[in-house]
Amino acid sequence: MEKLNYFSCVKFLKKYILKYRKNFVMFYLGWLFDSILALLIPIIFGILIDEVVYYQNLRTFFCLTSFLIISCFFSCGLYFLLYSQHGYLMNMFGFEIKKDVFSKLQKCKASYLDKANVGNIMAELQDYPEECMHFIVRNMIHITNESIFIILYGIYLWMIDWHIGLIAILTVPLSTFVNFRFKKKIRIFGETRTQYYQKYLSWLLERLKGINDINWLGAEEKAENDFEECQGKVLDITKESDVSTVKAQNFVKLINLIIQLSIYGISAFLVANGEITVGVLTVILSFYDKLTKNVNIVSSRLLDSEKRISYIQRIYDFLQLPTEDEWAGKEDIIINKGSIKFHDISFSYENRKTVLQHINLQINSGERVALLGKSGSGKSTLAYLLIGFYQPTKGKVEIDGQALASCNLKSIRQEVGFVQQNVLIFSGTIRQNLLLGKHNASEQEIRDACKIAGIWEFVQSLPQKLDTLVGREGIDVSGGQKQRIAIARIYLKDPKILIFDEATSALDEKTEKEIIKSWKKVFSDRTSIVITHRQETALACDKAIIIENGEIVESGNVSDINIKGSKFQELFTVQEG
Repeated sequence: MEKLNYFSCVKFLKKYILKYRKNFVMFYLGWLFDSILALLIPIIFGILIDEVVYYQNLRTFFCLTSFLIISCFFSCGLYFLLYSQHGYLMNMFGFEIKKDVFSKLQKCKASYLDKANVGNIMAELQDYPEECMHFIVRNMIHITNESIFIILYGIYLWMIDWHIGLIAILTVPLSTFVNFRFKKKIRIFGETRTQYYQKYLSWLLERLKGINDINWLGAEEKAENDFEECQGKVLDITKESDVSTVKAQNFVKLINLIIQLSIYGISAFLVANGEITVGVLTVILSFYDKLTKNVNIVSSRLLDSEKRISYIQRIYDFLQLPTEDEWAGKEDIIINKGSIKFHDISFSYENRKTVLQHINLQINSGERVALLGKSGSGKSTLAYLLIGFYQPTKGKVEIDGQALASCNLKSIRQEVGFVQQNVLIFSGTIRQNLLLGKHNASEQEIRDACKIAGIWEFVQSLPQKLDTLVGREGIDVSGGQKQRIAIARIYLKDPKILIFDEATSALDEKTEKEIIKSWKKVFSDRTSIVITHRQETALACDKAIIIENGEIVESGNVSDINIKGSKFQELFTVQEG
């Protein structure tokens, strides 16, 4: 992927800037006008001093003083407007980038999501978009503004005396030289810190999820040591980066001090010889002070931009990832019967070993088929091919004679339902969770789905019925209740083919039997694929397919292969043992 620099970052952020161009223009003009006032005030003060000291002109003194007071009030109002614009842009500009990152995340290929670092995604979604706004304000607008006024201050000083102007202007190339000497090192530190920070976020999320397990295992001390180690790495690299930044800034300050002393000496000589007035001397000292401050600001912002470019690089790289939009199929899939055929299917993940090889399998309409095998044998991967999470490396999948590759993903996922072991229950009401299956379902349809899934009595026992909150801010629901909500949700969706991936593995035996009973009742006329390690679940199916090392080693009716010496019996004997 492209390695971003300052200008390519601006190019990348251009579309977001243009969306709020009026606000950015107002914000910039406000800063520009405020800077012009800051430029005029020293000149006016110089005139005031000369009018009083040399000419005793009190009328001009009072007029200019009144102008300064009005300017002060105007500047206060301008600051209010500036920071109102800044607050608005900070929220909206960051939101636009977050929206694009989240939209990209929704479309990312399963192959990326399988190995994605959660900490990376969290930082790219929450932290780095704000750094984009800081880059525009601090590293674009401020640098542009301060650079313009460095030139103006330099011109004014040159007009007073070319010796002073020349010495003052020397500040710029010397500071620039120091920046270029340090910026590469700071960029590397910024990128390294970003990597450590993302790893730390992933580690922290993992530990927060398993905080109870850590306590049960008595591993609190180990967790604290790991926390200190992760934090230590982030702090160490931050410290090294800060030290380099401070070194660069101190070099610039040393250069400024030497030049400042030279200007003081020349100015004193000119005043002593009567070549300039006390008022002009005041302007020279004030302007040089402002020039050096602006040079320091530009220097600091340029060094600072190297860190932010590394953050923007992360967002840029993420937004360039391949997505499911690359799926070639455009037709809507039409499923009437629900028969499935795998033609000589082989599959391997990117740069990894083969997971499935030469799978030939026919699943007839309305059949309940158990996919069995040890962990990592390829069962879930085979099922994922049916919902377009992956595409076969070789061969093709057909549903009712239609090649899956020629159909669009939206229609495929509408017609193929999927229930996993960890059922997703969103924070919200039971009704909101059910409507994920069919957003416009009627009250009667919801009621029927709950009754068929065997959860209606539980819902009726709740104070708010279907409008009872569940999840983080509501009541806890058991694994069996979650599964029933999932069944009701899938029933509302009304897919022609169903996939259950270890959907009962976390349930007790009694609850599992009740769930299987609900399955049979609800989905008796649907083609179902059940991935399981439970013998009870497998025996509830019509047919069983046993996969080992990505190949089918045994298949047939459950009653036919449930015999001594079969792979079916061997698999469950090993598990029970």
